Amino acid sequence: MTSTNPTDDYDPSQEDLVIPIVVHVIANDDGDLGGIEYSTILRQIEILNDDFNGIGVESDSSSADSRIRFVLAPTDPDGTPSIGVTWSNNSSWFNDQDAYWEDLAWDPTRYLNVYTTTAGGAFGYVPFFPAAGPVGDSSDRVVIAWNAFGEGGVATSPKDLGRTLTHEVGHYLGLLHTFEGGCGVGSCLESGDLICDTSPQSVPTTTCWGLSCGSLDPVRNFMNYSWEICMGGFTEQQVRRMRCSLQTYRPELARRSEPCNHGCSTDFNGDGEVNGEDLGIMLGRIGDSSDTMLLCADLNQNGTVGVEDFGIFLSSWGDCPIDPCQDVAECEAGECSFAYCVDGECRTQAIPFCENCGDPKAGSCYESTGTPGCDDYGCCVVICNVDPFCSFNWDTACAELAQSGEFPECGG
Repeated sequence: MTSTNPTDDYDPSQEDLVIPIVVHVIANDDGDLGGIEYSTILRQIEILNDDFNGIGVESDSSSADSRIRFVLAPTDPDGTPSIGVTWSNNSSWFNDQDAYWEDLAWDPTRYLNVYTTTAGGAFGYVPFFPAAGPVGDSSDRVVIAWNAFGEGGVATSPKDLGRTLTHEVGHYLGLLHTFEGGCGVGSCLESGDLICDTSPQSVPTTTCWGLSCGSLDPVRNFMNYSWEICMGGFTEQQVRRMRCSLQTYRPELARRSEPCNHGCSTDFNGDGEVNGEDLGIMLGRIGDSSDTMLLCADLNQNGTVGVEDFGIFLSSWGDCPIDPCQDVAECEAGECSFAYCVDGECRTQAIPFCENCGDPKAGSCYESTGTPGCDDYGCCVVICNVDPFCSFNWDTACAELAQSGEFPECGG
């Protein structure tokens, strides 16, 4: 809880890991609030995998591949085949009250239990960090607000891309917020967020810009509070901290695995289609078994590639699922909004205070004028999102931000 040890023991190249998830969907008594469709759950797991493997929709070269993969649990704790989802109707549980986990939890030492409720009014939470709480207790869980789970649907921007689960699983695996502990003092591995390759931050970012501790905040990091359209990945040291947490505090949770295609698990050759070539590979693996490593063709994870796995393989025949935004033309944004695609549709997110920025009569960005904004629209917008007061009174602090060199929009 007080430091990070990012040694090569936790380098993701050491091994691939697979974590089984069970999603407990809890609705109210009447079932008219809290329901989540299976297709939404499947898409959420795809998003989680993309995010943890550094290939999310807004990821870039700085996004680290954790080589941690998540699958809906193919069997329950008794070994019975499962789809990794339970559904319950209980208004008290739906309102995140009473100890619902005591009735619903699957062995928390071997399953990541995710519950969808009202989350007590938050977007999501974990009850404790693995280094500080009763790991393996029935209360060991991730809770996500039902209307922030998945992509699109009832979720509204800026919480409509399924990144709430990514953020909370980061906590579940030991990560602090990027703004935890303020700017930090002394060793970056023992202060602040205990991570050296996230820039220091003292306050949460609530849009897509932030400046604290003398540098730009890590707005693209999943452990910030940024808009989800801005989020892009985890850093290398964050990945190592999560893998350290798995080895140290959750040693039975993840299974070692062959490197597999996490996006479409039965597309063994990775060509985007489950076809005859994959069938040949599948037939060649029948009878393979491993006591220590999850085989890619062992689709029900029972230790042996057998007839049941072959049945699962055949049921997935055809094209792999594709991102519904893949073929959508670039979404158009206005001067005061972001535009992005979710679930195949274009959406916009208004930029706060933007309408007050860029007044041609306001004067230079580099001088304190006492007027709303400045005459350079691009510079004004990014500064107003760091310090909203600049939208109403362009003072010395605003001018200094413009001259800081941190904002290309301000021309240096």
